[in-house]
Amino acid sequence: MKGKRIVAVDVGSTSVVMAIASVEEDGYINIEGVVSEPLTGGVYAGRIDNSDMVGKAINRAKQRLEKQLNVRITEAYAGMSGDYIRCGKVTDYVYVQDELRNGSNQLTQHDLDELDRRMNSVKLPDDRETIMSIKPLTYKIDEREVEVPVGAYGHVLTATYNFILCDKTMRDRLRLCLQNQGITVKEFVANTEIAHYAVATTEDMQEGAVIVDLGGGVTDVTVIANNKVRHIASIPIGMSAINEDIRSWGIPATYVENLKVQFGSAVAELADDDIIGFPPRKGIPKDVLRRNLVAIIEARLCEIIEWIAREIKEAGCGSKFNPSILITGGGSELRHIEELFKRELGYEDVRAVHPEYGITSESLYEHVTTPAYTTAMNILIHGAKQGSCSVAITPARVEEIRSATKSTKSTTIESEKVSRTPLTTEHSKQSIKPSDVKDEDEDNDETFGGEDLPPKRPHKLTSWVGGIFTKMKDQFTSTDDEETI
Repeated sequence: MKGKRIVAVDVGSTSVVMAIASVEEDGYINIEGVVSEPLTGGVYAGRIDNSDMVGKAINRAKQRLEKQLNVRITEAYAGMSGDYIRCGKVTDYVYVQDELRNGSNQLTQHDLDELDRRMNSVKLPDDRETIMSIKPLTYKIDEREVEVPVGAYGHVLTATYNFILCDKTMRDRLRLCLQNQGITVKEFVANTEIAHYAVATTEDMQEGAVIVDLGGGVTDVTVIANNKVRHIASIPIGMSAINEDIRSWGIPATYVENLKVQFGSAVAELADDDIIGFPPRKGIPKDVLRRNLVAIIEARLCEIIEWIAREIKEAGCGSKFNPSILITGGGSELRHIEELFKRELGYEDVRAVHPEYGITSESLYEHVTTPAYTTAMNILIHGAKQGSCSVAITPARVEEIRSATKSTKSTTIESEKVSRTPLTTEHSKQSIKPSDVKDEDEDNDETFGGEDLPPKRPHKLTSWVGGIFTKMKDQFTSTDDEETI
């Protein structure tokens, strides 16, 4: 897979994110470019209802990425989110065949393959749905649970499989949007099924985790226990609903998003009690108390968290399940979001996370500037496991590579000349040994997260959150004499 490219497309309710990466020898992805194009319509709660609007946004993102990298994109992995994606559990069994014919009833790979075959022939109750993936959750031999069935002894092998199902119409609409822009879908991926790839540690996977992706129109929930995805759900409410709530208070639409980002918070009791002013509208000035603004945001978030709590219970992991709550997506940047989730869900380990696993440090710092890119990064990591995409190099890119190759050869020749120069020359007066050169980003190793991924590379964590809250528009001015909400 080294040198091969992966292309990811994440069509959300408020934006289209497209990313491209190459695969390193150690399995890490090296991000080459990420672009995001806003969607002002065409997708509602993850459902495409206007292919033309979505197609134009995809085309803009595609053209930007192709221009940046001098490539031509013709194939991609496409992520999908929405309440039209769901999971269902199916349990079946087979009798052990005793292929060794020694009366020991030792289970073999043939018995496991037979169970897989039966699962793959399961008929769906609704013809409008299609299977995206089938993964085993648990195995039992004669009612005792086992991790590895092959080689164990018993008479009956029982297994429970997790089916990820998708509405065919929604899948075909996304396929059409991409095909109209010259992109063939290599694989459709349920974003909830791969939500842990770039954000969860090995400990999170083993001990249990709930990944919450706060998107614009959808909140994705993934429940993980014992290294397996146990339950997925897409809640048809996202951060855009908060914008609508703020707008309903008579706040001009132009200011709503900036108001939420710069002055918003998730917990009203932690907010300052100051006043935010707006320029006069139709000659009438308007103010809003910050605490009232935060109360609006908190009320909607509490509704979303109630949904999340129901989905955690639906996963059926038991009363002793004590997961880590990992919050990501664009909504995770909101102030005090961790405090609200701790209070409402009752779990101690709540963290706002961003992509950091399975990605080279250099490309991570350069391209992943927001947790809103988490889904695209997960899709890239998934693609690196499955296979490369068809990406053509344009003539401009070929010439760039040739120039770089010539430059490298020239540098090598000059280096050889220097190395053969006698020690009494000027070249020998100052030298740098390879051992004297250190990587600025050198740090301690950390545990790598996700399934079948290599250990995390050492790097420093950087914060992109500070800048977005420190920039304040001139339109927001405080006043005591104007109308207050």
